[in-house]
Amino acid sequence: MRHALFQRLAEWGPDARGSTRAVGLMRIGLGCVALIRFGGELTPWAVNDLLGLAFGSIFFIFMAATVIGAGSRISVAGLGLTILVFYALGAAHVGPLTWAHHHVYLLGVACLLLSLTDCGKSFSLDRLRGMNADPHGHPEAEYGVLWGQRLIALQLSALYFWTAVDKTDWAFVSGQRLEQTFVWVHSGRALEMFLDWPILLAAASVAVLVVEYWLAVAILMARWRKAAILVGLTMHATFYLLLPVNTYSITVMVLYLALLDPRSVHDFIDRMTGQREAMR
Repeated sequence: MRHALFQRLAEWGPDARGSTRAVGLMRIGLGCVALIRFGGELTPWAVNDLLGLAFGSIFFIFMAATVIGAGSRISVAGLGLTILVFYALGAAHVGPLTWAHHHVYLLGVACLLLSLTDCGKSFSLDRLRGMNADPHGHPEAEYGVLWGQRLIALQLSALYFWTAVDKTDWAFVSGQRLEQTFVWVHSGRALEMFLDWPILLAAASVAVLVVEYWLAVAILMARWRKAAILVGLTMHATFYLLLPVNTYSITVMVLYLALLDPRSVHDFIDRMTGQREAMR
């Protein structure tokens, strides 16, 4: 029984294999999120010294290689490590303080975990090179290791649990923290009217807390996953529209690809592109 348990854990984790299209899309998505988050701060016209220029050059090289899929596993790992260096610099007050934010840490770790998958076997320059190198024109199957995809799903579960734990206090449940955020963000703007409804803010706070605790479990349960994805995407879209958490919201939405069944993603893309019909 113990051997069977370890075998099932290995099949779920280190030995997990399947279609690489979902992780290929995730690679492109995370690379684009990284560009949007750091690109404006690291371009040559924005930096003030040679060290900044060096960091910017490293970032843009890894980011571009990640998006186009050149040396995919190495490039996405390099991008993740670079982002985590930015996070450490921000925490040490060497770089901008905004770098020491949880969304920066999440983005860096997600890139590192993605490097534990064969994310370069789909939608990549690596795949194109492999196809061109085959004299018979038979492309390598879009199939490979998905261990990192499993870890990203666990990372999302842990993220929801600990953010909910952080919110489990009277200041949040009563709506005071959300009201403070709304005062900062929406004072003098179109949605300032919500500040006149503290009960609504308190109800929204409780709803967010309940949903995050539920998502921590539901995204890992097959029978709840579809509903969890719908609820989670709706919540993060709302966050994106109402709160200054753009990078965090988009990063998590991209990481939701890790929750989808790889085979279903593969088949969906086949149907969208008409590949199945073309093969008949």
